[in-house]
Amino acid sequence: MRAPLPPLNHASDGVLLSAGEGHVSALEMASRFKDRVAIVIPAYGEAENLAELLPLIPALVCGVPAEVLVIDDGSADDTSGAAVRGGAVAARLPANAGGGAALRVGYALMVDAGARIVVTMDADGQHLPRDLDRVAEPVLSGRAQLALGSRILGHSEPGVFARELGIALFNRLVRFLTRTRVTDCSNGFRAIRTDLLPELDLRQPQFHAPEFLIEAITRGIALEEVPVTVVHRRHGHSKKPSTVRYGVGFCRSILEAWRRSIGRGGGNLRDREAPAVERVLSEYQAG
Repeated sequence: MRAPLPPLNHASDGVLLSAGEGHVSALEMASRFKDRVAIVIPAYGEAENLAELLPLIPALVCGVPAEVLVIDDGSADDTSGAAVRGGAVAARLPANAGGGAALRVGYALMVDAGARIVVTMDADGQHLPRDLDRVAEPVLSGRAQLALGSRILGHSEPGVFARELGIALFNRLVRFLTRTRVTDCSNGFRAIRTDLLPELDLRQPQFHAPEFLIEAITRGIALEEVPVTVVHRRHGHSKKPSTVRYGVGFCRSILEAWRRSIGRGGGNLRDREAPAVERVLSEYQAG
């Protein structure tokens, strides 16, 4: 059972920040991340994978200095230690709150520190550091405000068939609701301008990828998908729930994010199409 993460009055409330030199202050965070590419990695029990991943992350992304922030989501292993030994700043949460909650802490810290853009990637080795330039380039060049990595446009190693089928269906649902072509709505490998993060209403503790995407699209943030490679995790086992629970949670995340966008007058659908969306929501809630 995940412990709820209280609202953050300040980005570092309840979070222990550390690096090779020990405790890191807010001023030191700014000197380390300001105007740089911030690579934010949520991690729960990923010490072994981080030890292999972090040495592969380049010092420059598209020619811009890059720094790494690992959000240790209350791990029982030495995730924070592996992050620090790998040259990253570790932000340790007091309890396991979920990947989405961990990312919100990372976003808040990077907004405070003044990072130029934030790139998020998985800690388990499924996202490849060699793709960082490709993901960050559309945002750094100003061609897009948000870049989303897509294994459909790129390559992925085969996964569980039922889960892959579900993601294909969810891609269609997101496309229908937002009228935006999306090929990989579950991919957390993405880059966004840091100054846009405070505009997003992010609430999901776990199924954060579709919520983030729908929030961005329905707020008019310019999106570009780029091809990336997704491979199997290097060590350990997935923290995702069973296929059925994953599908239900993922669908709920999509629909709740869309419902909020309708409530604030967002979204790309014309007014006459809104009742169809409400029917989808009511049928989902009834089921």
